[in-house]
Amino acid sequence: MTRLQPVLTEADLPLSELWAACRDGELVPLSSSAFIFADLPQTPAVRALAVQPVLGHRMIIERRSAAWVHGALRRAPRIHTVAVRYEHRSRASHHLTTVREVVLRRGDTTTIAGIEVTTELRTAVDLARDRGFDSVRDSPVVARLLSTSGLPECRDYLDRARNLPHKALALRRITDALMTEATGGWADESSTRGGVGRR
Repeated sequence: MTRLQPVLTEADLPLSELWAACRDGELVPLSSSAFIFADLPQTPAVRALAVQPVLGHRMIIERRSAAWVHGALRRAPRIHTVAVRYEHRSRASHHLTTVREVVLRRGDTTTIAGIEVTTELRTAVDLARDRGFDSVRDSPVVARLLSTSGLPECRDYLDRARNLPHKALALRRITDALMTEATGGWADESSTRGGVGRR
């Protein structure tokens, strides 16, 4: 098998051949539709490239998908969450994505392997604001996303985000997540990074 790129999808080979290469130990599945060579590390760049095939024009990786790209989730979400800025809104969707219209401020995104992804801070805030937040599942993810920043940065970010819904709730959840992490963490970290390297 000739190595052309680190991430392979159905655009490169039929899905049956990709899964056969997994059985032979040549490839490792990153998700149901993206694969990497078994000897390659799973870096943020590789994970971002794995999401790229489901991205439409001007779409941004966000929420749990961004958490996975940053290394705060061990496994890729089955359905990726991507965003399009409100000013670039469209009806575009894909069977492997949930597309949301968002308002993002300067500094809310970063570029990884040429792909726009919400920053770790913005991703943590978005997860903490979400209606579907589950403290057992999501608090460890939020804490890991904030391992290079912390509560003062979150508080400052939320203070400056005037029209962001559920800010008080997000701050409470983030505070709880960071306190739990600081006092010993969680017994079950199966939903978090595990052995995945950070960068």
